Amino acid sequence: MTPVAEDFTRFFVCWEPQVRRYLIWLEGDSSVIDDAAQETMVSAYRYWKKVSELEQPRGWLFKVAGQRLADAQQAREKLGVSTDPSALSGSAEPRGNDEFSVRDDRLAILDAVRKLPSQQATAIALQCQYDLPLNEIADIMGISTGSVKTHLHHARKSLQLLLDAGGDL
Repeated sequence: MTPVAEDFTRFFVCWEPQVRRYLIWLEGDSSVIDDAAQETMVSAYRYWKKVSELEQPRGWLFKVAGQRLADAQQAREKLGVSTDPSALSGSAEPRGNDEFSVRDDRLAILDAVRKLPSQQATAIALQCQYDLPLNEIADIMGISTGSVKTHLHHARKSLQLLLDAGGDL
């Protein structure tokens, strides 16, 4: 194996699961997540010279993953396949404190996040999943930190309403 292939393999093993976790917050269809994650890593390989020099490639990867997710969703729309992530799963009612109800609560939160406008969902996913600082979220999203704060504020309010209403607004 060449040194470039070895370096990329290590990069892939480290970052591909993180890209998937980020995409799971935004999309409920595993085939769309698979396509977007795969295309993100193909882009990383295609631009490996640039990506390998980044001290922290997370921002680049998440920006590209968001773009590839939008591309995959548009391709499905063109085929007439539903792209509404909330149609793929229903919100579960909490039943207690066992591991299944905790899982159901997490799924209900993911379901609610997927119902948010895309900018709000992206901002809240990056903050909740990765605890990124506002300036890094702004860089990934290509907007100002003030806009990130606004999106996070609206996302939290909407999530509270969605979760209080059992997933329906």
